[in-house]
This record gives sequence, C-alpha cells and structure tokens, in this order.
Amino acid sequence: MTSPTFLQLDLILHITGFTIMGGTILADFVISRRLDKYILSDRPKAITILETTAALGRLIGMGAALLILTGIGMVIIYKGTIARMLWFKIKMVLVLLVILNGTLVLQRGGKTLRTLLVSNDAGTNDRISTLKARLTIFHSLELLLIFIIFVLSILRF
Repeated sequence: MTSPTFLQLDLILHITGFTIMGGTILADFVISRRLDKYILSDRPKAITILETTAALGRLIGMGAALLILTGIGMVIIYKGTIARMLWFKIKMVLVLLVILNGTLVLQRGGKTLRTLLVSNDAGTNDRISTLKARLTIFHSLELLLIFIIFVLSILRF
C-alpha cells in the first residue's frame, strides 16, 4: 500500500471543508425554517433559537477557510493549469457570491433580526416579517450556490 500524496490529503481536506461549510449552511437553513414558527408568536423562544445559531457562522467560516486554503494548495500542485479552466472560473465567482451573501446579507440580517426581536417598538412585527422573508430568499440562494459549486466540482467541463 502506498502512502497518500499531498494532493490526496489536500483533496480530502478540501472535501472536508466543503462538507463542514455546506452542511452547516444547510443546518442553519433548517433551523431558520423552525424559527419561522415562533418569530412573531413567541419572541423569547425565537431569540433563544437565534442565539443558538449564532455560533454556526464561525463553523461556516472555518469550513470556508479550510476550503479556500486547500483549493489554493491544489492550484499550486497543478501549477495553475486548473485555474484557467472555465468550470473553475465559474466556481470561483460562485464561491465569492457565497462569501458575500453570507457576510453582507445573512450575518447582517441575522443581527438586525435579533435587534428587532428584542425591541418592543410598535410596528416591529411588519419589519420582522419583511426581513425574515428576505433572509429566506438569500438563505435559499446560498444553498443553490453551494449545490451548483458541488456540481461544477464534479462535472469539470
């Protein structure tokens, strides 16, 4: 039996990073759907659910960091040839969109939602409903982008 090469180890860690990131995003989406049940009727429970999911962002970030570092490692191993392929260029744009969507929309939206839930101002229910609907769209978009990245990584056209 031969020992694993650096490429094989890098690929294993790359898939691990993708699994951590994608799985955590999926878990966050499922928990977010559960949150919808309580968001307007039981604010303390909704706040507890939101606080529980707050740590998921760090886990997503760790998976993304592992994914990016090992991806850079594979580009180096292949001496940049992989970076010139169309599927790779599309994948990198989608990875950038996932990062931007997660940090600029979902994290900020989650913080705003937490603030609105704690607030007792009049009219917050409408703002909460609107924000939650928008976050659901962006969460769904995040999952779709992750799926497309997965497919591109397999098909490599």
